[in-house]
Amino acid sequence: MKRIGIEEVVSALALGLTLLGSAATATAYEAELRAYWQALASICMTGVTPDHVRFYEAVVKAVEAAEYGRGRTSNFWGPRSPELAYLDCFQAPGWQ
Repeated sequence: MKRIGIEEVVSALALGLTLLGSAATATAYEAELRAYWQALASICMTGVTPDHVRFYEAVVKAVEAAEYGRGRTSNFWGPRSPELAYLDCFQAPGWQ
C-alpha cells in the first residue's frame, strides 16, 4: 500500500481551494450577467440609459474576475455593450 506524501496532500488541498474559488467567482458572474440581461429587456424602448451602462460595467468587472473566454481579445469574451445591443433593435428586430 502506497503512503500519501505531504506534497500530494498540499496539491490536493490547493486544487480544491482553487476550484472552490472558481465556483464562487462563476456564481457572481452569473448573477451580474442575469441583472444585465434584465436591464437590456427595455433597451429598444428606452435607448441606452445610465443604468444599462452601470450594469454593463459591473458585468464586465465580474467576467474579467472570472477570467471567462480568455480575455477581451477573444471572440468568446463576455457581454455585448449596451450601445451594440441598442443597435440590434434596428438591425435585427426581435433579437431577444
